[in-house]
Parts: sequence; structure tokens; C-alpha cells
Amino acid sequence: MRQRLSRWKQRLLGREDPNLAAARQHRSFDAMSGVLGWMLGLARSELGSVPLAGRALEIGTGQFMAHAAGLYVCGFDRVLTVDRYRQFARPLVQASQERPVLARRFLSPFVAHDPFMARWQRLAATGWLPEKLAATGIEYRAPLEVAALTSGPERFDLVFSYTVLEHVPPAELPGLLSASTALLAPGGVALHFVDLEDHLDPRSAPFNFLAPAAQWTAAQCGERGNRLRFAPWRRLLADSTGLAWRFPYAPVRHDAPLPAPLDAGIGHAGEDDLRTTAFVAVARAPGEKADQS
Repeated sequence: MRQRLSRWKQRLLGREDPNLAAARQHRSFDAMSGVLGWMLGLARSELGSVPLAGRALEIGTGQFMAHAAGLYVCGFDRVLTVDRYRQFARPLVQASQERPVLARRFLSPFVAHDPFMARWQRLAATGWLPEKLAATGIEYRAPLEVAALTSGPERFDLVFSYTVLEHVPPAELPGLLSASTALLAPGGVALHFVDLEDHLDPRSAPFNFLAPAAQWTAAQCGERGNRLRFAPWRRLLADSTGLAWRFPYAPVRHDAPLPAPLDAGIGHAGEDDLRTTAFVAVARAPGEKADQS
């Protein structure tokens, strides 16, 4: 009770830790389950079916582990979630999972109420300790490069990421995309959401990072995004993976100005390509399909 009163006091004073605020708001298990359900729905509409059992790989765990939990409650018995840097923070995971009110509804097209609740309660009983989560079915590995997994025998029915790939420096993307594709089981599905806005101020200045810059460093990629536009992304995905990608979501934004001049090194296919703010990419690996749902 004392901790709860302290938390409310912090909120009233406007001093709540921004990571805790994110864990309870836009990065909560509820919010991220909405995103996951939306992405799975797009994939199902494009491909006819998506795997919801077997093994899933999440690229880029982050601090909250909400999508790994969502994949597990949907039916995957094995969820390997990996990150280049170790960011897992148990207090943030606990805060993210505090009040799962809407998640079971957002994911209802993919999992019925009873198995959802049984799996979520199994996770909650771990206290969100990594070693106990691993015994349940969610394994966290960080720091780890995805390419390191290709030397092992394990292959995955779903490879998933959300707002991760745009932070990878462009020179490293072909290797990452190639390696993640090699980890797909026959008939497995790759599903990614890539944010193309400037992360520094996406609300009012989503294209500012396209202004001239002497160079765009790995640190800037991490903080603001790698600046790649939609057309170069499409070519990169096709060339690096050999898969037939579909893009069911790629909004174009006209309510904010483009910088003038643009950085001459920004490759693009016209103004709408520059103004595309995100995309969902989905593809299926060749071979016999895994069990579908």
C-alpha cells in the first residue's frame, strides 16, 4: 500500500520515471498485445494463415518483454527473445504486466480466453525472473547477435520484431536480415514493424533527420533511426532474404514539412516515399507450412 501511495504521489507531482510511465501506458502488456494482434491479423490477411504454435524468435526484447509474453500466451511453447544489449529490467516488466485488462480481448482472434489465462497466470507465477521464465518457455538472451544463432540447429515458425530494425545501421542490415531469414523453419513467417519517423520528435518533426548531415552514426541510428526510406527498405529486404515480401501497412504523412534541402545521400523514390512513416513487412519461407491457426 505504501508503494502504491508513493507511486500516486510521484504521478501527481509529475515525477514518475518515464520508463515506468511507458511500462504502464504505451509499452504495457495491454498496449503491446493490441499491436501484436493487429500485426498478426495483417499477416493472416496477407498469407491466409500464420503459425501460432511451436517456436517463435523475437528480435529486440527491449526493457518490457511484452511481445514475448504475448507470443507465449498466443500458443508458442518456445519463445526466444534476444537483444544486442542487455536491457531487461524486471521492475519495468512487472509494471507492464500490472493490469492486463484488454490483452485477452485484443488477442481473442488467435487464442481463446481459457488458454490465454492459463498461460498468462503461468508467466505471472514466475515473478518475471528470467531463469523461471526460461523454465516456462520464454528464454531471454542478451547481449546476442542474431547471426550467432544460425550455427545451431534450432529454427523458428515465426520471426518477429517491432520498432527494432530502424535502429540498426544500414551497413549491418543485410547480414541481420539474411541471418534472421536463415532461422525460419520451412513455411515459417517473418513479421516486422519498422518505424520510419525521426524518433527525436515524431509528433511535430518526423522528417527532421533527413536534413544534411556530415555522417549518420550508429549512435544516431540508435537514438533517432537509420533514415532509410521505404523504397530502399523494400529493395534491401528482397535482396537480403530472397523472400516475397508483402507490405500491408505503409502510411504516408503530409502534415509535417520535409527539410529543405534534403541530405543528398538519402535514397528515395519520390515525395510519398520520403513521407512514408512506417511499414509492416510479412513473408513466408518456402517449404511445407508449419501447423497453422
